[in-house]
Amino acid sequence: MKILFLTLLASVVPLIAPEMAAAVEYQSPRTLGLGGAGRAAPLLNDAIYLNPSHASFTPIYSLYAGYVKFEGGRNYNVSVLDSRTELFQAGLGYTVRERDAVVNVGASKQVIERLGVGLGSKMLLGRNGERPLSELNFSTSFVALPWMYTSLIVDNLIEDRARISRGLYRTAYLAFKFIPAKKIEFFVDPLYSPSYDLGKKAGYSAGMELGMLDDFYFRAGKFQDGEIAHLGTRGSGYGFGLGWIAPKLNIEYAMSRAQTTHTAGGDVAHSGALTVFY
Repeated sequence: MKILFLTLLASVVPLIAPEMAAAVEYQSPRTLGLGGAGRAAPLLNDAIYLNPSHASFTPIYSLYAGYVKFEGGRNYNVSVLDSRTELFQAGLGYTVRERDAVVNVGASKQVIERLGVGLGSKMLLGRNGERPLSELNFSTSFVALPWMYTSLIVDNLIEDRARISRGLYRTAYLAFKFIPAKKIEFFVDPLYSPSYDLGKKAGYSAGMELGMLDDFYFRAGKFQDGEIAHLGTRGSGYGFGLGWIAPKLNIEYAMSRAQTTHTAGGDVAHSGALTVFY
């Protein structure tokens, strides 16, 4: 299985490399429930989109399928993550959106015991005559203390005129995870885009994850001028979510409401996902 996955990954990366372009990321039910936060410690396949470097801290093999339903349509996503390989840890995802499709690849390596680095490549597959665009992102994760994780992610590293015209602005995230007590986690993800010109350049997402019983989780979050992946814009609003984690199964649901956006009105989205891991 490892050989098959690495062969598939190797066949996809050359397709992405020639143009070095990107796409707006996919947000899972967990991410939407946390208000867009969670980059300091993404769960399972979320690392492919939020922070590839964190995959090195979770040695696991997982298969994911999810969707987001909103007023303008639906987005569908499938992905596979193999973070058990010794050479490097990597994942591959494919998202079908109303306006286009996206291929995401993320790879990471643990440099020392508490420090990981990652590199991601994303291809935006155009429709209606639009040419494909690709991008790169860099990430690093550091477990500073048992109760505090921190990550730095720089997305859309290339950022030229063609990419800006498709909304691909270079963006830096400084993400934190705090664990004040057992089964209580807080996430804060501030962001800044120097070239962004459709609204405020800076924003944030913040959320809380609360463990209930042994395998249920409740999530709540808020975003202010934060990313709204399914709409391809930014805005402000909130989210709620639930998750159930069994020994080899993870089921999630979330509701996210964008009260205002930078390019249109508000929106309500519902999202569900299933992950099988071992």
